[in-house]
Amino acid sequence: MNAAQIASALRLAIVFFGGFAVARGWLTQEQVDFASDATLVTAVVGGVAAIIAAVYGIWIRRPAGIVAQAAKLPEVGMIQASPSLAHASRSGKVQPVTAEELRDADRMTRG
Repeated sequence: MNAAQIASALRLAIVFFGGFAVARGWLTQEQVDFASDATLVTAVVGGVAAIIAAVYGIWIRRPAGIVAQAAKLPEVGMIQASPSLAHASRSGKVQPVTAEELRDADRMTRG
């Protein structure tokens, strides 16, 4: 679904539920007409989509998210990480190791 389809579906939902609310006396017809305006709905959908994209971008780039994404790669066999990071990534490929083991592995890779 693209943004225009989502906005159209949202407008239809507002009209449907707005008609129900008008019939019950909870809203006036003018309030429903304002809420179902195409420009307003499009602006709201665009704003919500931007906020969701920003929050997802921040969430996925946290250390556990980066490790989890790396663990999903088929080329990656195992990742060693601190216990807290290993448990936060929730992947069987990420194995917890102590800080001393991580330092030893780092020394071996650097030569």
